[in-house]
Amino acid sequence: MIRRFVCASLLLLGALTGHGAHAQDAADGFFKGKIIRLVVPTPPGGLFDGYSRLLAQHMPRHIAGSPTIVLQNMAGAAGLVAANYMANVAPRDGTVIAAAYSATMTAPLLSADGAKFGVKTLSWIGSISKDPFVAYVWNTARAKTLDELHRQEILVGGTAIGSAPIDYAILAKDLFGLKLNIIPGYAGTAEVNLAMQRGEIEGSFGIGWNSLKVGQAEWLAKRQILLVTQFGLTRHPELPDVPAFAELARNDSDRQALDLYLPRQEYSRPYYAPPGIPEARLTLLRRAFDATLRDPAFLAEAASLKAPVDGPATGEELAAASDRLASTSPQVVKRVLDMFANFQSTR
Repeated sequence: MIRRFVCASLLLLGALTGHGAHAQDAADGFFKGKIIRLVVPTPPGGLFDGYSRLLAQHMPRHIAGSPTIVLQNMAGAAGLVAANYMANVAPRDGTVIAAAYSATMTAPLLSADGAKFGVKTLSWIGSISKDPFVAYVWNTARAKTLDELHRQEILVGGTAIGSAPIDYAILAKDLFGLKLNIIPGYAGTAEVNLAMQRGEIEGSFGIGWNSLKVGQAEWLAKRQILLVTQFGLTRHPELPDVPAFAELARNDSDRQALDLYLPRQEYSRPYYAPPGIPEARLTLLRRAFDATLRDPAFLAEAASLKAPVDGPATGEELAAASDRLASTSPQVVKRVLDMFANFQSTR
C-alpha cells in the first residue's frame, strides 16, 4: 500500500507540473461549478448502484473545485449500452465517468459484435474492490457439488452471453464437462433468484461473493443456497472449503482460457472515463478516486451498507491489466469464442 501511495503521489506531481495547458486548467479548478455525470450500467438499486451513490457523495471532496456528481442509470446488454456510449458519445473532458461490469474489460475480445470500442480504449480511473464470483445452487438441486455435477445435470440461469452467470456456466460445461443446462434470458440476479425459488432453475453460475453475502445473507445462513465453486485463481480467505474453479484445469490450454476470464475479478468494481480525456484531468480523477477509498467517512458508510472495500486498484493498474488482455493470443480467444458460438447454435 505504501508503494502504491508513493507511486500515485509521484504520478500526480508529474501530471500537475508537466502537461502544459491541460495541467494548468486542472490545477486552476476546471471542475469548479461543474456537474459530473456518473453512468451506472445497472438499474437503480443493488450493490453496483450503491457503490456509485457512495462515490457521488464522497468523491467531490477530493476533486479540485468540488463538482457535483449525479448518477445516470444506463442498463442494457450486460453493460455494453453504457460502455459504447462512453466510448463513442460521451464528452471527453472529464465531466462524464462510468461504472463498469468487470466483463467490460474483455468485451472487445469476447463480445466484439456488441462492444464498439477497443481493449485499450477506455480511460480507467480505478476499482473499489475485488470480488470473486461464486456458483450456487438451491438446496433442492439435483446436484450440489462439483463432483455431483459431473454426473447429474441441473438447470442454471442468467441474462446473456457477456454476463458472468452465462459465461462461467459455458466455461464450466465446455472446459470441464459439468452437466449444466444453461437458461439465458433473465433480466438480472433478482429474477434468477426468484426463478430458483419457483423451481424453474436450480442455480446460478456467477455472482460476486460480496453481493451474495449481502443480498442473500439469510439464504446462506439457513443453507437455502449452497456454494458449488468460486471463480478465483485461488481460494478466498472467507471461502476456504469452497473449491476454486481454476483447480479443475488439467493443462495449459485450460489455464490460458481461464487467464482470459478469472483475473478480471481482481477489478470487479471498476470505474472509467471516455477515451482521450486530457491526461491531467484523468490523473486528477484517479487520485481523487484513490483518496476517496481512503476517506474514513466513505469507508464508514460503505461498512454500514455492507459494501466491502476489499483490494482496491488504481487506474494505472487497470490500464496495465487491459494491456495484458490486449496481448491475449488469438488462439485462446478463438477457443473461448467457439464455446460461446456452440452454445448459441444450440438455442
